[in-house]
Amino acid sequence: MEASPYQARRASVDDLPALQALWQELGMPWEQLGQFINEFQVVTDENDQLAGAIGLLIEGDDALLHSEAIRADVEADAVRASMWRRMQIVARNQGAKFLWTQEDAPYWRDSGFGPAPAERLQISKASFLDQSADWRMFLLVDPARIQDALQEQFAILEATRLQDTENFERKVKLFRTFAYLLALAVIGGCFALLFVLASNNPDFFRRLLGR
Repeated sequence: MEASPYQARRASVDDLPALQALWQELGMPWEQLGQFINEFQVVTDENDQLAGAIGLLIEGDDALLHSEAIRADVEADAVRASMWRRMQIVARNQGAKFLWTQEDAPYWRDSGFGPAPAERLQISKASFLDQSADWRMFLLVDPARIQDALQEQFAILEATRLQDTENFERKVKLFRTFAYLLALAVIGGCFALLFVLASNNPDFFRRLLGR
């Protein structure tokens, strides 16, 4: 596979002049967007020139892809591919499970963004979700895989609990056996001592009983 000429990374304040110029060129609210520079990921070309940018806002389980901006003289879908790889990594690393967008380029639909389920839209607490808007959603984490992973973890915990219980019961049995043996040894020692004393002194028991 041919290496991509584009690299994606988090935007920094050094990128702001180039970003604002691109936003202005595309007729986007550049002054407002500049206030949220920390939300943006940028894509640069082989000459380290800005090729595109996209915002990623994360709120709990939900993340928003917004404000896509791509230079007119670059291969847009190749830039989006770099964006998309970066978006998934960043969103997963920050615990997001659902990616939302209103970006309408065919690339995003082809990448798995489908019509947002009404039930998910209703229960989401993300501040950016307008219930009346047209949203597309991408599921970052497969619920079936989550369930399987949880069941596997529960099985491991249960096996560990049972093993710990067996180890504890085994230790209790060993302690009881040791205690019984120790008691028998003490009792046996006492009888042996009495036998020795009685053998060496026939009047021992008579004196012991006060007779």
